[in-house]
Formats: sequence, C-alpha cells, structure tokens
Amino acid sequence: MTASFDPQRCDSSPLDEARLFELLEQPEHWPEDPAIQAELVDLLELHLALGIHGPALAEDLASAPRARWTTSWSLAAAAVLLMALVPAAYTVRRTQTLRVLAQDTVRLEQLARKRTQDRAWIAFFQQSTTLLQDFEQNPALCKKGEEDRRQERDMAVVLLEASHQLAAQGAPSKDAEIIRASLHTWLSEVAFEDSCLSPERARELRQWAEAHNLESEAGRMERRLRGDGA
Repeated sequence: MTASFDPQRCDSSPLDEARLFELLEQPEHWPEDPAIQAELVDLLELHLALGIHGPALAEDLASAPRARWTTSWSLAAAAVLLMALVPAAYTVRRTQTLRVLAQDTVRLEQLARKRTQDRAWIAFFQQSTTLLQDFEQNPALCKKGEEDRRQERDMAVVLLEASHQLAAQGAPSKDAEIIRASLHTWLSEVAFEDSCLSPERARELRQWAEAHNLESEAGRMERRLRGDGA
C-alpha cells in the first residue's frame, strides 16, 4: 500500500529521487513549483514508456550476447525508447490541455450565469422605473370618480413575482438588494389594491415612492449594472 504523502516534505528543493517517485503516484500533491512539475512530467513520461516497452527491452537485453551491444544496437534501442516516449508525452500534454479546457469551461459557465442574472436584475429595475413613471400620470377614471389603475396593478403583480425570484437567486450587490427590497414593498401595496383607487390612496402611493426616491434609485441601479458589462 502506498504511504500517505506529507506536503511538508516538498519544502526542500530539489527533491530526491525517492520523493519524486512518491509524488508521481499522488498527483494531487504536486507542488506549484514549475521546475519540479516539469521534472515530474519527464519522470512520468519515462515511467509510462518503460511500462509499455520495458518488458520487451529487458527480454532483448537478457538474450543478446555482449558482442551484439554495438553502437548500431544502442542507436536502435534509443530509437525504440524515443518512439515510446512520443505517445507518452502526447498523453501528458493532452491531459494538461483537457484540464485547462475544463477550468475554462467552468469559468465561462460562471460568467454566463452572472450575465444572465444581471440581465434579469436590469429588466426588473427598468420595468419598475416605467411603472413608477406610469403611476405619476393621470389615468382614466372609474365610474365612481376613482383612478383606473388596472394596468399598473397587473404590472405590479408581475414585477412582484420577479422580485421574489431575484431575492431567491441572490443580488449582484448589496446596493441592488436594498433597492429591490424597497421596490418590493411598494409593489406589494400596488399589487393588492383594487383596480380603481381613490385619489387619496393613489396620492399616498406616489408620495411613498417619492419619499424613498424609488424611480431615480431604480434607474441608477439599471445604469450601473449595464455599465458593468451585463
């Protein structure tokens, strides 16, 4: 059974051969030192090559008379070993390339998720700003002389649901969450009102939005998120 590896033993440099072979069997403990990593890669290539072609070479060496150990034979053996090292080196490089690609894939997926999240927040602040502006306009009147806010109420219901979803996903910044929470409070009031509002109640809702500066804050956060590259 392979002994457990102690990372503190890697502090000294260069590493002796025993430690290199110990590291070779435990790649998760490879040090960050590029020189040591290169040495380990070379050793791994040789290890793979010997594992593939070592038995055949050993058999040839055992059966061949000493007189046959000529320069030509040495060159031929070197050529065989070189041919073994080529696919081994390719395997190591291919593994390293796949590792880098996997890391890049994770990074790109994280970036895509962030952009999707930011777009959802931008849309929420943009549509909330539009709703606040519409609520400041003089609407058609109901038969009782009350304000017809059916469209604004329906939009508030939609944005309130979006606000719940954004809260569950997490905010891109603390400031964005604070503004969302303020808008959520106002949207809740509008969403649960009747279609026809008394002028007094409509004025209360407008004054609350103005007191909390909802329109300018929502617009500011929308522009800020767009400026961040979302």
